[in-house]
Amino acid sequence: MILYVQGDLFQSPAQVLVNTVNTEGVMGKGVALQFKQMFPEMFAQYRDLCERKQFDIGNLWLYRSPNKWVLNFPTKRHWKQPSRIEYVSAGLKKFVDSYDEMGIHSIAFPPLGCGNGQLDFKSQVQPVMHEYLARLPIDVFIYPDRSDPFVPEHLDPAAMQKWLRSEPSSLPFAEVWGDVRNLLKQQSTFQTVVNQSKFRAYISDDPPGIAIESGAHTDHIPYDSVMAFWQQLRTYGFSMRHIAPGIDRKLSYLTAIFSALEYVKPVRVADQFDKFGKSPVTGLQILPSAFTRSQSSAQMSLFTVE
Repeated sequence: MILYVQGDLFQSPAQVLVNTVNTEGVMGKGVALQFKQMFPEMFAQYRDLCERKQFDIGNLWLYRSPNKWVLNFPTKRHWKQPSRIEYVSAGLKKFVDSYDEMGIHSIAFPPLGCGNGQLDFKSQVQPVMHEYLARLPIDVFIYPDRSDPFVPEHLDPAAMQKWLRSEPSSLPFAEVWGDVRNLLKQQSTFQTVVNQSKFRAYISDDPPGIAIESGAHTDHIPYDSVMAFWQQLRTYGFSMRHIAPGIDRKLSYLTAIFSALEYVKPVRVADQFDKFGKSPVTGLQILPSAFTRSQSSAQMSLFTVE
């Protein structure tokens, strides 16, 4: 399944992040430079592979660190050259043939070969990516536009690096419910993310859950529904209307409340590219601060697909 996401690739909940590279051993601009800064050990090994002429177009190199993996994907030979769509196709074909062997179950792609690579995403790259990736039985997140309308003020590079190089520890709902209770003690007035409609929210103990007041309308979100909502968000990384069945009408309230937590943010997504610019869905995404570093960042076994 493909999901188009508006935001930062480095915040993706995917198991694997794709880094577009050349075969000369240079990561000097764009997303590749960010990967170089966050994974210096990976860059050193990538440069060594290139110098030994062991990394070419149509090859993929998977760098594993706990828990984030980086798939280095060449879209050009020399860093001074533009990317070529046939190089993108060659890499995607290799990915389709080898993702299962590499143990990949979810992956986040930037717009392959665009930006510094000078390819056009809408007319050249998106159709090719859709052709190769749409039928795969794994979660594929594509970030066509790296601008993010919901950038949290507290997010900083150090926190991002810690998250990318750590193993996620899933927050149990008991802790999340405690955070929600504390939030609603301090703040009762919210507004929906999309329509900016104001409402009030309170903890309800009988029956347990969240009480909602919106104008003359009152509603109640049961405790079990809030727990199911968090479990789905924690498992999938994203939560949108079409994958949160049973609470569609109340999702706008939960989105506003949960986005006030430090480890959750709103995000705009679409399951089809033609909807991405016109009618994306606003949902939620877990942020780096939801995770703690529990293992060292030592390099694990490497996997090169030739």
